[in-house]
Amino acid sequence: MHHDYDDGRRDRRFRFKIRHLILAVVTALVVAVILHMVLLSSRADRRLMALRAAGHPTNLAELALRNKLPMGMDNAAPAYESAFAAFVPPVDDANVPYVGRAAESPDRGAALPEQVAKAVADCLAANERCLTLLHEAAGIEDCRYDYDYRQGYPRFKELRSCVLLLKLATIHYGHKGDADAAMACIKDGLCLGDSLRKEPLLISYLVRMGCVGATIAGLERALSVAAFTDPQLRDLDDALAATAGRLDLAQTMVTERCFLIECTRDPSLTGITGLGVSILKLPGIRSRALIDILDHMEDCIEAAGLPCTQRVSRFREIEARLHGLSMLHEVAKMLAPAMSRIAELDLRCRAHLDLARTALAIERYRLATGKVPEQLGDLMPKYLEQVPIDPFDGRPIRYKRREPGYLLYDVGEDGQDNGGRERSEVTRGAPCDLCFLVTR
Repeated sequence: MHHDYDDGRRDRRFRFKIRHLILAVVTALVVAVILHMVLLSSRADRRLMALRAAGHPTNLAELALRNKLPMGMDNAAPAYESAFAAFVPPVDDANVPYVGRAAESPDRGAALPEQVAKAVADCLAANERCLTLLHEAAGIEDCRYDYDYRQGYPRFKELRSCVLLLKLATIHYGHKGDADAAMACIKDGLCLGDSLRKEPLLISYLVRMGCVGATIAGLERALSVAAFTDPQLRDLDDALAATAGRLDLAQTMVTERCFLIECTRDPSLTGITGLGVSILKLPGIRSRALIDILDHMEDCIEAAGLPCTQRVSRFREIEARLHGLSMLHEVAKMLAPAMSRIAELDLRCRAHLDLARTALAIERYRLATGKVPEQLGDLMPKYLEQVPIDPFDGRPIRYKRREPGYLLYDVGEDGQDNGGRERSEVTRGAPCDLCFLVTR
């Protein structure tokens, strides 16, 4: 009986020791987790302090303050806002390309059908005040739109309508042979896109690149139907060069980093709901996500400063590294945009500008010699310092003489030379090139 008593005491002592061991292990784990959370939070705070010390904004309030225009400085934004409000869309049955329901305008160099030409003229007449305001705004150097950065700029739809209106006006005046008016519309379109150059969000940069693309498309068609003088061509080249010089993907990444930092505090800014919000509320996850975002965006900012031919591949490596991380980094994967695609679109915009500037050089050569050049090297050094390089494959841009006119093209994102086939010439998703075609 005494033996059974001793066994019972030993069993109780054993269970007591086990409970204490489990409690000690749990306590150690809790302390480790808390310490890890504290270290993560401290590390994230130090990273933010370092950014502020370097003069970079770390929240949208700081960004808004930095972007605010000084008192008394002229601001183009009110004039642009008035132009957006003055835009008159064509009636539902109007046969108007770009801003109306009609299909795209006829092939380059082809005359507008009488019905289309009349509808376009009526549309432009109805938008005379809008076009006047756009021209007035283009004459003001600085532009800051007044809005809540947390909500995003609300007038992108109206801005897009106005840049397409300017594209339509460029083509209209080109067909009328009014090179002065066409040139003014091209420059106004570039200025409208440049009005977003200080806007902080990535979507603003995307819309800006869309404005550049629409404006260059208008120039392309105008060159096929109108004769510009050498001073006009030089003026247009200066305007395109200024726009190209203001494109700054690295700075866009800096301001997008600021927005993503804000998103780690408030994931609703990105539209994330449900599980994503719940994950961010877990202890330590927010600090982990913030550190991941800061690491990711630091890599992206560095990649944006690389030579054009190296950027896309580097962005793809960065994205692959992020998505290869464990589930502990899931929030950063949800928040980070597809930066490699942004880099591709940025290169397309820059390539499009190079093609347009090369076309202007060809037109200047044509005015001086009465013919287009045999090769792009003939344009150097009087009309081009050097033949632009295709940012997608590192080779000089392609040039083909045609009868009539000529074709300039880059290979585009797939890196393959498809012989100058345009997107409109192939089925959806089929390989094509980035082209600039003049047919006269």
